[in-house]
Amino acid sequence: MVIYHKEIIHKMIINSDEQLNEAINNDKGTLILFSADWCGPCKIIKPTLEKVEESFSESYNFIKVDISEVEENTKKFNIRNIPTCILTKGGKEISRFSGVKTEDQIKKFLEEYIIN
Repeated sequence: MVIYHKEIIHKMIINSDEQLNEAINNDKGTLILFSADWCGPCKIIKPTLEKVEESFSESYNFIKVDISEVEENTKKFNIRNIPTCILTKGGKEISRFSGVKTEDQIKKFLEEYIIN
């Protein structure tokens, strides 16, 4: 079961490996934010992603994953640093970036991979 969150960004908050697998196995691109509540940089990137999501919600799903709750997929996606954003389609990774980025940097990243 996917839990819908009241905030704009990360309408889907993933709490298990099964939920993540279900959420990313679709034909629409998905931007996954791997983060943790205790992570300072993760808190910084969140409002930036909220702004970006407003512009790209028709092209991409945006989800947030807490690394402590999806250990299998954290290993599967080889998450070494947080925040890490991974763009997927059909459950497969297309590209990624780690660390805090500006709104323009994230938009440029997504524009490069727009999935129709």
